[in-house]
Amino acid sequence: MRQEITVQRKLPVNLDPKDLPLFNNSIKASFERQHPVFIKNAWILQDTVFSPGEFKFYAHLTHIAKLGPIQFAKRAAYCATKSWKKIPKGMWVIDEWSPNYFHWIADCLPRIWEGLEKDPECPLILPESYKSLSFVTQSLDLLGLRVIYYKSNVNLQVDLLILTAKTAPFPHFHVERTLNTRERLAKTILKEPWRKVYISRSLALKRKAHNEPDVEVLLKKRGYEIYHAERLNFVQQIQLMAETQVLVSLHGAALTNMIFLPKTSKVLELRNAGDSLTQCYFNLASVLGLPYYYTLNQGDSANTIITEFTINIEALQMALDEIEGLDN
Repeated sequence: MRQEITVQRKLPVNLDPKDLPLFNNSIKASFERQHPVFIKNAWILQDTVFSPGEFKFYAHLTHIAKLGPIQFAKRAAYCATKSWKKIPKGMWVIDEWSPNYFHWIADCLPRIWEGLEKDPECPLILPESYKSLSFVTQSLDLLGLRVIYYKSNVNLQVDLLILTAKTAPFPHFHVERTLNTRERLAKTILKEPWRKVYISRSLALKRKAHNEPDVEVLLKKRGYEIYHAERLNFVQQIQLMAETQVLVSLHGAALTNMIFLPKTSKVLELRNAGDSLTQCYFNLASVLGLPYYYTLNQGDSANTIITEFTINIEALQMALDEIEGLDN
């Protein structure tokens, strides 16, 4: 069963009218989402779900990339020699993007809320490799969820499988399910948030700032604290966000943590100039009701996902002036 959803988003607080074309296609958007399905006697073969009763693969709910007959045949052949493990029930919430921090928080957790709504006692089914992802294990520990991990050398037979679907296609978000994540994991403190935080990508493998020292000098002068997401575990990141009144970062997974910001906080994204496609954090701020600010910065490539940036220091200064002026 499919549901069509239409969303209306607010413009960035510091929008320059000449930049409006960058946001036009995201101001109002419609998308379809699917609801979870129940499968009796489901087989989990490697990374796909198969229903022998229907003689059907449910790859559209387990994969982003489309799988064809050759891929299905290879999986069936590979799994033919494996041993079997039977479990009474379980929930599937992942695809090939799920080991990424953004997609675990933005896609998998909303799928978990969907599954738990159908059966609050249903355990999660994950490959054993997910044990090495600290943000996965820590988030599940915080939620108190039971997990069944399976090894790569076994097939699973699940008497009743809740097979969830993404609650919104990338780069969109399902409002209710995203707010569920905030409600279940965000930390509440007894005083107003006070930190001004810059999450640096200087330790990342890609999407870094050529002039990072200049950016940090400017921000430190204005009272910003410099953090690296790689040096904080999941619980520490949630705690930091609870104390943060302004979050600044280059386009990257650290901005996903705006989900854990207090409702009075603000977000500043350092974007790639000319990119009208990479809107996930603008869209996320809208869902959360957080004031969104931006600057446009010269990337070495039009592809934001792989490019390095030269941060526009003057534009950054102006954006910070506006944010702090609104605070006073």
